[in-house]
Amino acid sequence: MTAGALPSRTAFSDVLRPPWPADPSAAAYKDWLHLNVFDHATGSVGLLNVSLHGAPDDRRARAAGSALFHVPGTGWVGSLDITGIADARVGLASIALERVAIAADGSDGTIHASVRMPDDALRASIVATPAGRAIDLQRQFPFGSGWISWFLVPRLSLRGQIEAAGRSLDMATATAYHDHNWGRWHWGDDLGWDWGTFSAPAPGPTIVIGRTTDRDHRTAGPWSMVVDTGGTRRFFSGEAVSVTTTGVMPPPQRRLPGALAALHGDDRAPRLAEFVRVCGSDGIDHVDVEFRARASAQIITADPMRRGFGFINQRVGAFSAALSIGGAHSEASGLAVVEFVD
Repeated sequence: MTAGALPSRTAFSDVLRPPWPADPSAAAYKDWLHLNVFDHATGSVGLLNVSLHGAPDDRRARAAGSALFHVPGTGWVGSLDITGIADARVGLASIALERVAIAADGSDGTIHASVRMPDDALRASIVATPAGRAIDLQRQFPFGSGWISWFLVPRLSLRGQIEAAGRSLDMATATAYHDHNWGRWHWGDDLGWDWGTFSAPAPGPTIVIGRTTDRDHRTAGPWSMVVDTGGTRRFFSGEAVSVTTTGVMPPPQRRLPGALAALHGDDRAPRLAEFVRVCGSDGIDHVDVEFRARASAQIITADPMRRGFGFINQRVGAFSAALSIGGAHSEASGLAVVEFVD
């Protein structure tokens, strides 16, 4: 969700970025922690997120949590958890609601996540450990009426337990992706983004793509693409990245929260591409990724500080990739999440 090349660093210290008490833009405050889980043994893909929306000292401000897993042969399990910020437990680098919580440990960069949603067939207690360098974007990129910043760790290893739809997922070969976004914008602004993370089983590659757009995705910033493979990191941006899409998916199988989904039948069937092809090439190195979506879910976000809504459309599926990096040629396959926000 950025323009230009992505800088990197080896440190993992990261904290939430709440507004100062006198910040005139505090009403537009957003802060969220995100974790994707890829269980390569079963093909299950998890989407975990906790976030803060609005001025923390305003009673209208909200904390939101989501935990969704797509399990092949079963479908989507999990749900949302939403409360006032005052009722959530917010730490230096953690957001905890009653049913879902994520915390970042600044001492070693580990991400701790827990989910307790037995009525929605999902329980989890996991620790994700960085398996590569972080990417830290301190710059405030223009976004809607405000700005956005981004911190991400493309690959993490996992330990712990996840039970989804009565099935214990295999953490031995699972991988994860983590990011932290913060900034100032309102849902309902003229904004959107395209984003995706593609993760092969270790020691295969990890690929992340992103760009910001307007709400209709007709005006967009340049694509950025980061590729980690064999201990090497390569960045592609602007004209070095091309993304093409084909096919149209059926309407999302899961739309949350249910009350907002019932009110917003106008976006019940977003045009989500079933196939996405991503190519990165700078004349020396080349990466070609083909993604096929298996399922989609839609989360509707209401801005608590003023009237406005956003639609976060998540596609999960499998990918294959051919890479030529530093003269080394390889092929890989794995699991992916591709996101379309409007």
